[in-house]
Amino acid sequence: MKKILYLFSLMILFISCNSQINTSSVTNEGDQINSLKNLITSFTAGDWDTYRSHFTEDANVVHNGWWNNEDASISIDEMLTQHIWNRENLFASLSVNDGVYEIITQENGNQFGHVWIEFTSKGYNSDEEIKIPVNLSFAMSGNKVNFEWGFYDTSKFPEPKVE
Repeated sequence: MKKILYLFSLMILFISCNSQINTSSVTNEGDQINSLKNLITSFTAGDWDTYRSHFTEDANVVHNGWWNNEDASISIDEMLTQHIWNRENLFASLSVNDGVYEIITQENGNQFGHVWIEFTSKGYNSDEEIKIPVNLSFAMSGNKVNFEWGFYDTSKFPEPKVE
């Protein structure tokens, strides 16, 4: 009888230890990864309509600031205006490496994308190539972004073009 009770206790212990399954995950492929890659490709190409289509209507952005600093947060449309100005006045050319892309799904179902890339650019006033490493994090809503958080060194940006 002791052996049966001991065996039964072991089974209960084994089952209870295995019932705490972690349902979080990380992936480097799928529709959301393709969406983030297309977002970066459209940004690099200056295809602003396609770029904007990867964001929710009310998406916000924080670049080079802490994510919860309300003073640092701007709308994606304000950021888009800045991106367009930068392309027209700072970056005569822009390319990007293949980078690293991931989607993290938390146990509660929240999803976040992370991108590590390096842009190569030339300014309008110089033929010098500038390399800018960039880290972007995205709060995902399906295949769209509803929050972008980015870090990069702006001290390497070229001077605005001279007209």
